[in-house]
Amino acid sequence: MQIHFLGTAASEGIPNPYCSCHLCDQTRASGGKDVRTRSSVIIDEVMQIDISPEFSYQLMRDGTDARKITNLLFTHTHLDHFNISELYSRMTGFSHHITHPLNVYGNDIAISNCAQFLQGYSRERFHLQPVIPFVTIQSQGYRITPLLANHAVWEFCYLYFIEKDGKSFFYGHDSGWYPDLTWEWLAQKKIDLIVLECTTGFNKNERSNNHMSIETILAVQENMMKIGCYDNDSQIILSHISHNIEMNHHELENLMRSHRISIAYDGLKITI
Repeated sequence: MQIHFLGTAASEGIPNPYCSCHLCDQTRASGGKDVRTRSSVIIDEVMQIDISPEFSYQLMRDGTDARKITNLLFTHTHLDHFNISELYSRMTGFSHHITHPLNVYGNDIAISNCAQFLQGYSRERFHLQPVIPFVTIQSQGYRITPLLANHAVWEFCYLYFIEKDGKSFFYGHDSGWYPDLTWEWLAQKKIDLIVLECTTGFNKNERSNNHMSIETILAVQENMMKIGCYDNDSQIILSHISHNIEMNHHELENLMRSHRISIAYDGLKITI
């Protein structure tokens, strides 16, 4: 299974276009891995999680072919994850010679919004399917289970546990400390690659709500070891990184190295 990080930033991106903090100014000058577009990943070139506002740019930057994508999973409907305006480019009259429908999965709000925005869509272009927490679906050899996040209160926000060919991938954001039901489901499930977020930096709270702090990341790692889903063969990598953590890529890498936690950057590809 290959995981391709199209974007690795929190909602503002780095640099935030309106911000004059040290990290944003430093990033404007230095570029490189510190430049982060909004978070999204593609799995094996065929399954995407979330669509960022920079989607078209991300594809061109990395030479990625969106025509191969067959499954799209939405975590929730915050605008940095739910740029459904891009989907209109797949509608009849806007794109030609479409060879397969795009299977779109998400909570009821996400799917309802897609259906309203894509009025008149054909089933040759889209299959829209709401998914239920903790109920596994199967698509093209993948087992996909949406789990509950600790994020917005007005909708079910999802994390995704994805399995194929004996490998497992956990996409664990946006979220603070996970709900009990999610921890119970994860217990004793071996995970090969875990993606956590790093949005709030240090806040002296191991169980932060909504987003994760450094302390919460380390507490999540410890609890995953305790319940048997993280071991020496597992990898943890951080994405959804905000300028508010006040650390550049190198500094965050140095901080997390002793904890065996890696830092994603835009364009990174990892094979498990």
